[in-house]
Amino acid sequence: MWSSKFLNEGTVCMFKKSKVWFVLLVLPLVLAACGSDGNDPAPGSSNGSSGEAASPSGEITVWAHPYVSEEKAGEMKAFWDSVIQAYNAKFPDVKVKFEEIPWKDREQKILTALSSGTGPDVFYQIPDQVPQFANQGVLAPLDDYLTDDDLADFNEGALKAGNVDGKQYALPILQETQTLIYNADIVKDIGEDPANLPTTWDEFNAWAEKAAAKGYYARDFAGAEACCNATLYPLLWQKGGDVLAEDGSVILDNEAGVATFQYIKDMYDKKWIPADSVSNKDQFPEFLSGKMMAIWGSGYTLTVLNEEKINYVIGEPLTDRTKATFGTVGMFVVSDKSKNKEAAAEFVKLLTDTENQKTFNKLTNYIPTRKSAASIHDGDEAMKKMTAIASVSRAGIVSPVARTIMPKIQAEIAAMLEGGKTPQEAASAAAAAVRDELAKVK
Repeated sequence: MWSSKFLNEGTVCMFKKSKVWFVLLVLPLVLAACGSDGNDPAPGSSNGSSGEAASPSGEITVWAHPYVSEEKAGEMKAFWDSVIQAYNAKFPDVKVKFEEIPWKDREQKILTALSSGTGPDVFYQIPDQVPQFANQGVLAPLDDYLTDDDLADFNEGALKAGNVDGKQYALPILQETQTLIYNADIVKDIGEDPANLPTTWDEFNAWAEKAAAKGYYARDFAGAEACCNATLYPLLWQKGGDVLAEDGSVILDNEAGVATFQYIKDMYDKKWIPADSVSNKDQFPEFLSGKMMAIWGSGYTLTVLNEEKINYVIGEPLTDRTKATFGTVGMFVVSDKSKNKEAAAEFVKLLTDTENQKTFNKLTNYIPTRKSAASIHDGDEAMKKMTAIASVSRAGIVSPVARTIMPKIQAEIAAMLEGGKTPQEAASAAAAAVRDELAKVK
């Protein structure tokens, strides 16, 4: 049986079938420090700066995650081996130590490494993490190791995801977008056309009523996972709301915010989402077993559905007042604790170059962040559609408190679904929790 876990984080979702794990949204809370040995030459010494400077030497440690299923683990290992081999061909005096760490309990592992000084030089981040960790002094700015030519080929939005206060802290390797994916057989069973999917809340609601009347769930809502990117935020944006205004003020409890909380409560009360949406982190089995009309997913979801031979169709992000959805950017960063920052920065540059992006994203079914790598999904209509959806995707809440507010917001949603609070009370309490977290970083 497959299972899924929305991580965020982009979100990330994990699917498991026997020994196989698929990670969606990929995208985990990573803090890291570096205790590796080596020299840290003058910034920019190997990217075209004037004067002769020694090539990097010493050692760097790279931490990454299982971005593919266990069945493809060999291919992923071959990818990392090739990257390290290419890097050592350019920088033979640098020893690269690579470790794949699991998504599960990664925060504890990395925080322990941070406190002990034994963590990585290079590690993975997503957009709502970078401001927080940059604000805490965990990340090293990469600007001194980059030229304009190094940055010219990246998609502007993906590159911006790693920029905080004008400093480039990360280089992106992947983009992911998420949307509702429908079981075409269930769509037919409720008397609708899989070729004419809902584009608005009103249209989806009409289908949801029909699905519920037939004994199906309309969609999933993993309410126990403290990651709002896959639950609240897309609905909030589609309603025209947000957590923070452009000036940084909290607007989660404004009219759009309360209406979004009300909509989630309505879905629960009408049984459009499962009764265990308060406590369940994993409702993908209901979709795979034919009990659910639509699942919130990404390109990785398609990999699973293809293997399971599910007859599916990809929906457009819904609109109430705005067409929007969640989509993350996966990036690699350098620890500010690194004793070999230049060598680490050069590894990140090589890892995110055109050829490595082509190989990585073809293997993982993500979207490249370089224009020169965009052709890898030509001929794949499903991935072409996911790529097009990326144009209306948002990368979560970009704030130093982006990660810390999620469990607090989800706790208020749970209290509302359990009947302990009204949507207004839950939205107000969630907004107050966000304000409290913001006050801590001022």
